[in-house]
Amino acid sequence: MRICVGCRADQRTVVRIGSWGVPHGAPGHQVNYRWRSLFACPRCGAGLLVYFDHDCFHQPWEEPWDMDWSWPVAADGVQRLTAALAQCSDPLQSSCECPVHRSLRDSIENALPREVPVTVALTAEGLPQIRSAPMP
Repeated sequence: MRICVGCRADQRTVVRIGSWGVPHGAPGHQVNYRWRSLFACPRCGAGLLVYFDHDCFHQPWEEPWDMDWSWPVAADGVQRLTAALAQCSDPLQSSCECPVHRSLRDSIENALPREVPVTVALTAEGLPQIRSAPMP
């Protein structure tokens, strides 16, 4: 569960953008597991893009190394994303191959700058993409 840094309400998962591997402790886990998701606060509308990476490369293998990176997403970006997700039958399915999920995955392939807010922009086709937010 994620907590909104602005108003302290519980955030909800808006979209699971992608995942790779099998979670630690689950049958078939092979050292690495990662996921990318965008969460939003139902109270204030602010969002958070989160990259989570797990690696249990140190022996004993039961001791995982977990790390996550996050970027704030303004409420207007979350609103654009939510509207675009109407085109997807299952926003919480990270393996979904719909145009919305593919566009989101393509837009985060390159590393995002750290400590810079991100937003959700729409392409001419109405597909959402994660972009660095304009600086004031």
